[in-house]
Amino acid sequence: MNRFLASTLLSATVLAATTGSALADDGGWTFDGPFPAWSGRDSTDSFAFRGRVYIDAADIEYDSAGTETAYSGREFRTARLGVTGSVSGVGYVAEFDFAGGKIAANDVYLGFDLGRADLRVGHMKTPNALEEQTSSRYITFMERGTGTDLFGLDRRVGAVLSHGGERHSLSAGVFGGRPGDLSETAELDDTSALAARATWAPAVGEALTVHLGVSVRHLDYGSAGVRLGVRPQAHIPARVVAADYRAGAALGEADSSAFLGVEAALVRGSVHAQAEWMRLELDGPAGNPDFTSGYASLGWFATGETRSYSGSSGKFGRTRPERTVTEGGTGAIELAVRYDRSDLESGGAGVLTNWTAGVNWYLEDHVRIMANYIAGTLNVAGGADIDVSGPQLRLQWDF
Repeated sequence: MNRFLASTLLSATVLAATTGSALADDGGWTFDGPFPAWSGRDSTDSFAFRGRVYIDAADIEYDSAGTETAYSGREFRTARLGVTGSVSGVGYVAEFDFAGGKIAANDVYLGFDLGRADLRVGHMKTPNALEEQTSSRYITFMERGTGTDLFGLDRRVGAVLSHGGERHSLSAGVFGGRPGDLSETAELDDTSALAARATWAPAVGEALTVHLGVSVRHLDYGSAGVRLGVRPQAHIPARVVAADYRAGAALGEADSSAFLGVEAALVRGSVHAQAEWMRLELDGPAGNPDFTSGYASLGWFATGETRSYSGSSGKFGRTRPERTVTEGGTGAIELAVRYDRSDLESGGAGVLTNWTAGVNWYLEDHVRIMANYIAGTLNVAGGADIDVSGPQLRLQWDF
């Protein structure tokens, strides 16, 4: 599997280089944002840079029995750079994140058009959950619902077969482990997973879009077990919830888990609503504990825009302002609120509830400023509640 990962990385790099060498002969250069891109005049071959930068600032306080702990600071939440395109009908993506002084693989895969289905081979997300499948460039809040991190929805090395129609999507994949910091090693851990997702959109259109979906995953934790933990809708603070099921832990070691997720969304003009419910059951610890997490959100574009949706992939896309700031307009302004609840009482970690209020300003198609205020409580039986609150801000640019 480690050789497989290395081969995928190398293949994407070689394909990019091969395309790049063809550019000098064929021309076809354009500028896609700040970087040059190329597409063949007489073929579907292409090459383009891709990436994103998120700069976050937060001032979050934890209050427990009158004792306050402050988490205030700034960080590069994301700093990604990569390439994408196609050569001889084979698509390629190779993108890496350099935030936090580490090199992390993100989407690094090859794509094949099989006619009625598409095949991706490489490092990518398991097909689970609406908000996880929707790019962070397009989600409504700075952080996804707590269940996506809590239950370890992530990228892995594997293969995914997918099929999409105008109003439905089906995808299933088999996955091995995950690489660590690529500046140190490309070795994968010994976890593995099977995952699948199905979506259906009874209505898709400018006036009304309705989305329904379900996804499952079976995850084998290998030799290490797992530690379930999550931050309270903000990345800068420490984790506020933790339940340890690693090797030697008092709660017992988790061998595997079964995940079930149900999703729904509605877009009606400038108003949109979204909700997901997730359940994770562990196999290994006494009693096979199970945990649930869910959220519901409501948003409104005060400037009249609507959320972009793809029925063939079952996820949301880019919101484009009706009139950008550089065109003399105000950009798009979005107001949103979300309620989130995660129950880990069967592991003794309590119940975390959280409210998030957000304002998003889309200055341009690829530039957004996000402001969130979070207010939540962790309630653990027999212990003091932990109240969490504070504002956070993000400057987002992608290309």
